[in-house]
Amino acid sequence: MTTHTGLDYIIENKEFTDKFATALDKSNVASKKQVFELLSAMCVYSNQGYARALEALEHYKTTKKLRYRFGVILDELNKEESISYRAALLGFINCLIIYSKDIEDRVRIRNEFIGLKLLEVLNRLR
Repeated sequence: MTTHTGLDYIIENKEFTDKFATALDKSNVASKKQVFELLSAMCVYSNQGYARALEALEHYKTTKKLRYRFGVILDELNKEESISYRAALLGFINCLIIYSKDIEDRVRIRNEFIGLKLLEVLNRLR
């Protein structure tokens, strides 16, 4: 998946969004870490990749009947002990904020994370 061809294929085929969301529901931390790393790469790669990453989170939220699309990220960050997995989650959060299209979206996404108590979680992780 490190090639442009692989990322283009994933981004162009919307059905991968559902597959990523399904993978986040598994107990295998290594698989979930890879999904978050791939979603991060998609955010960095293109605006369409960024949109697909958000679609994956939205699909997960809808499927699981959750209230917040970023809730799964905070839940994982809170419960997992693996430092490498936490680093992947924090990297994905940074990608979601940094690679948003404009400043208003960036502020809105940042505020969504703050509303989900990201700052408190980060203070606990020290």
